Amino acid sequence: MIGVKTGKVVSYAVRSKTCRVCSSKKSGTKLHDCRKNWSGSAKAMEPDMVVEMVAKTSERGVMVTGVVGDDNTTTVARLKKSFAHKIEKKSDKNHVRKNLSNQLNQLKTSHKGLSSKVTSYIMKLFNYCIASNRNDPLGISKGLDAVVNHPFGNHTFCNEAWCRFIHNPTAKYTSLPYGKALSDPKLKDALAQIFAAYKKIPNKLSTLGSTQPNESLNSSIAKKAPKHLHLSGSASLNYRVAASVAQKNMGHSYLSNVNK
Repeated sequence: MIGVKTGKVVSYAVRSKTCRVCSSKKSGTKLHDCRKNWSGSAKAMEPDMVVEMVAKTSERGVMVTGVVGDDNTTTVARLKKSFAHKIEKKSDKNHVRKNLSNQLNQLKTSHKGLSSKVTSYIMKLFNYCIASNRNDPLGISKGLDAVVNHPFGNHTFCNEAWCRFIHNPTAKYTSLPYGKALSDPKLKDALAQIFAAYKKIPNKLSTLGSTQPNESLNSSIAKKAPKHLHLSGSASLNYRVAASVAQKNMGHSYLSNVNK
């Protein structure tokens, strides 16, 4: 769990379903540093760890009032159940973009006009709409209408700050095939249906957060604890995750501190 303002790891947790010593028939009553702390499903790990991290942070005197993450409804339900105060759940903009990209790619099979170039242009318009209408739900709604209509030559919903067609109707599309507007009415209807769902959640889209720092940390952890190695059967995984957290917060100087 990374603080939005500091970019530092404020809390972390590890779940392990196995222990090499415990599972060994020869272990007997041998004392060991057992790190097995989970017996449920892998899907339920994340919500459980989120609750633990929020609780740890609260114990240190800091109240968590908002969490940015993917749209995991189980996590939201667990947070509401576990804490009396309100914790706002914000969606991650990268997950929102990925979901839209997947929907557009599915449309390619039934609409030949939706090439990779056209898809990239629509994603570009959507990203600009989200970025330029921070905390502006009305701007999001109008911007989504522009995303659907602008590529087809209808600039009623466009803003002159970014659409040059308002003052120059004869201009060409630099990012569309042959520099011309799209003309397939069935494709337009299909796109309108997709973005109709997004128009129902303008408040959510206007307050998106980012889990990019988490992805960066995940990359660091993957280098110290490669996924093709089974490290969770001992304390090794915990130490490797802890080392990654220390490196994120302190830089490589953490090594000299550990040695001291």
